[in-house]
Amino acid sequence: MSQMYKLFINNKTVFLCQNPAIVENLMHEDFIIEPYVNKEKFRSTLNIILNNINKSNVVLFYPDIEKLFAEVTSHFECIEAAGGVVKNQSNETLLIHRLGCWDLPKGKIEKKETIEQAAIREVLEETGLTGVKILKPITFKKLLNKATYHSYYIGEKLALKVSYWFEMFTTSENLIPQKDEHIEQAIWVKAHDIPSYFDNMYPSIIDVLKEVN
Repeated sequence: MSQMYKLFINNKTVFLCQNPAIVENLMHEDFIIEPYVNKEKFRSTLNIILNNINKSNVVLFYPDIEKLFAEVTSHFECIEAAGGVVKNQSNETLLIHRLGCWDLPKGKIEKKETIEQAAIREVLEETGLTGVKILKPITFKKLLNKATYHSYYIGEKLALKVSYWFEMFTTSENLIPQKDEHIEQAIWVKAHDIPSYFDNMYPSIIDVLKEVN
């Protein structure tokens, strides 16, 4: 298994690894590659990532991958969420359209809620489906990720959304998008058509779908 984490910070891909050589397309894309030193030094790297003038992706490498991951993510307020890739009896996949992008149903985990309970609740609320069940957690074969990680701002505070994902199934097919969550549309899509939606989809969501379809 690859010893690597993948995060999305300010719409840039950030790889955390022990050896940069394991990162695919390293020679064909624009990357900043540097050794990780400590939390204080990373602050200057984070400022470069958050600078919209810089468009480069980033590879940070360090022998202790778990320490690297813990210290990088400590710069953010981590918000845990859960969601699902739901399929119906025709093996079609559910997509929602929210705030101009194709997405998957997900949302923040509430107090006293398990990850699984939150994932089911969010799917039901955002899509109007019933009878949704979890089949299994979604894992990332080439990554250490147990979730997807992407940054956003809560006011002036930098947050990291940690989203856990599950494969789900339902016999219900009637979709009612949750308008007050800015979901304009919910649709069933055949597996071979999924890639045609990638141009208007967050990279983290694409990663999730590629693990399932």
